[in-house]
Amino acid sequence: MICIPVFSQASCSESRDGKLKDAQITDVDCEENDSCKSGNIPRFDGSFIQEFLVADWDNARWDQEMAMLKEVGMKHLIYAPSLLTNEQGKVTTNYPSSLTDKKYQSETLKKCLRSAQKNGIRVFVGLNFNDRWWKVDYDADWLVNQMKVGNKVADEIVALYKKDFPDAMYGWYWVWEVDNLNCMTSECQKNLAEALNTNLDHLSEITPGMPLMMSPFMNYRVGGNAKEYGRMWENVFAQTRFRSGDIFSPQDCIGAGGLNLDNVSEWFSELKQAVNTKPGLIFWGNVETFDQRFWISAPLERTQKQLEIINGYVDNIICFAYSHYNSPYVVNPDYHQAYLQYCRTGHLPDMEVPERVINASMHKVSDGIEIRWTPNSMKAADGYSVYRDGKLIKKLQIRGGELPGTFVDTEGKADSVYEVAVYNVIGIESAKVKAE
Repeated sequence: MICIPVFSQASCSESRDGKLKDAQITDVDCEENDSCKSGNIPRFDGSFIQEFLVADWDNARWDQEMAMLKEVGMKHLIYAPSLLTNEQGKVTTNYPSSLTDKKYQSETLKKCLRSAQKNGIRVFVGLNFNDRWWKVDYDADWLVNQMKVGNKVADEIVALYKKDFPDAMYGWYWVWEVDNLNCMTSECQKNLAEALNTNLDHLSEITPGMPLMMSPFMNYRVGGNAKEYGRMWENVFAQTRFRSGDIFSPQDCIGAGGLNLDNVSEWFSELKQAVNTKPGLIFWGNVETFDQRFWISAPLERTQKQLEIINGYVDNIICFAYSHYNSPYVVNPDYHQAYLQYCRTGHLPDMEVPERVINASMHKVSDGIEIRWTPNSMKAADGYSVYRDGKLIKKLQIRGGELPGTFVDTEGKADSVYEVAVYNVIGIESAKVKAE
């Protein structure tokens, strides 16, 4: 068995001397975009986007998304994976492929690249992924064979799209997320390096000029500590044929809870030192803009702190994921408008405290305690926080303009004390109202 990751989520190509040619990574500059006038404000240069969000998008919707990303000064989009194998072995692709049945294919990648080419956005195209990765029950041969599937995916995508969308098809994304738990032995690191080299060598042959990006993660509660994780990557880097311009962009793990605002600096410091041992490898940061406890958007006050901390270590910042958690077409448009103001000024807007709910009630139901409340208004509101005996147990976010007004606590008791508060996109909460 190979010990590789589990748990949670470049600019050129390689010549024979291991260097990428042609393309160049440039500093974030919003050019004529009025939303980003100050070059000293740490901000997102790109975002991930996933298949389930875009599955039904037409060309107009893609153009709308690209325009939104450009408005906040973004230049890059990471779209992954192009081929997915689920735990049952079913293979789906977002492009026409010989690797699966036609009924499991779509053309969303083409729509993405068409719009990106039109709008001046650079896309990192994700290769393949297999959900078995998370089980860590495979050997080194299985993993290398998965990389060979990724090489076939790259061949097909290049043949289909590189000629028509040369600027948009900018880089590759290595979808497999490595952590600090399952790759801490020298044998595991050797196997990981072999897997990476299987893709790196092939991509260097077929796409001179296209960088490869990867985005590992970590959890301080399990596995190796920050220093050990840094040493792990130093060992992997020493064995891999990364090219000058390839990108190492670890997740900051704050959204998923693997790190926090107090210890993320320690981990990024160690990872920066590891990257510095690999000449030409570029260090980016991947900021998580969500709160995994409740699968909602992170408050922008927290996001700003993440940006400011990560900016001290990296050359560029991307996020997971503006399109999912900050887009005005998905969540409260105040997220986008407040972030725009931050880009212009370096400060989030002053927002008034949301109006508290009019009233709240609780009663026993078959599966727990149901809490109900009556909203006052949507003004300055983004969602509702539910407290049990003084402890936050749930946040419900307003999506699609619909106001959530009820929550069932399956662990609640009739003598529990429940309170409901209203929160806004910045993170400010209203006064709590006790459920009677």
